[in-house]
Amino acid sequence: MKLSSTLGFSIYPSTWQEKRKQLSSLYQEGSAVFTSLHISEEFSDAYVGQVEEMMAYLNETGYEVIADVSRRSLEIFSEDSLVSLAERLKIDVLRVDYGFTQEEILLAAQKVPVCFNASTLTEEDLMVLKETGKTFYAMYNFYPRPETGIDREQFMKRNELLKHYGLGVMAFISGESEKRRPLYDGLPTLEEHRHQKPYVSFVDLMNGYGIKHIFVGDGLLSEEEAEPIRLLLEEGVYSIPVSTLEKEDLLHKNFTVRIDSPQSLIRVQESREYATPGAVIEPSHTTERKLGSITIDNKNYGRYSGEVQILRETFERDDRVNVIGQVDPCYHSLLKNIPNGAKIRLTKR
Repeated sequence: MKLSSTLGFSIYPSTWQEKRKQLSSLYQEGSAVFTSLHISEEFSDAYVGQVEEMMAYLNETGYEVIADVSRRSLEIFSEDSLVSLAERLKIDVLRVDYGFTQEEILLAAQKVPVCFNASTLTEEDLMVLKETGKTFYAMYNFYPRPETGIDREQFMKRNELLKHYGLGVMAFISGESEKRRPLYDGLPTLEEHRHQKPYVSFVDLMNGYGIKHIFVGDGLLSEEEAEPIRLLLEEGVYSIPVSTLEKEDLLHKNFTVRIDSPQSLIRVQESREYATPGAVIEPSHTTERKLGSITIDNKNYGRYSGEVQILRETFERDDRVNVIGQVDPCYHSLLKNIPNGAKIRLTKR
């Protein structure tokens, strides 16, 4: 078994039934879900039955399942090994928590892919894992309490070590329309993602850090939240939501980021060719060009007239450049993670 999807969700035995319809609509081939089988608040007399029903549904729908398990999980299900638990519940990847010896984990890894806590593995542990020749994963925690999520520098350093030893790395982003207990304040891995749009955080993890397996810590996404991520994964197109745009004929069309665009701005490759032949672009709204501004060069820029740019930094005003729109401020940090050569689409609801 090999995880193939880059977007995953989180569900739990006590609440999965109310998410059933949404899970079906969000499913795509290779989709994965994360669940935990040792959260004490979830335990009840009906717990074992709830888990078995949930796992049967996920398996039938086609989801790959990563389950967080501990010694307590074995006790609850009256199983004597990780392998027997995985086989009974059809778990695709075991994320092992506290209570297991290295010998038990490596024995289980002969039969089932194993995932570790990405923050606690030592380099000595990683050397042992590499020697087995098996596929292992490392999943970061999510952090319910504000101010406790991992910082950028710490995350980058840790990822370098994990990837050096060949582990597939997984991390969490916050949801938006749905927030989960205990604090209902987002469940991200990185603190800076706590209140970001899920799409922005997703692209940051994927392009900024090279993370291939990204899960929504709070649960699922609405269709509206999932739409730009799907567009990216299925068509390779980055959706850029705008709050204002004077030239609405630029909306909902695919354009290309020039391969030689500088880090400070996006040059739209097709813009000068797309401009109306013979049309003269008069100077208008030649104001300060703030981060997120969408601009078009006017007639004063000569042969550059008609070139459209999206700014990743703030520039001073220029009489040769008209400001014609603004990227929605919630998506400003998305711009730095759109690579040169990528397809983009300006969107507005």
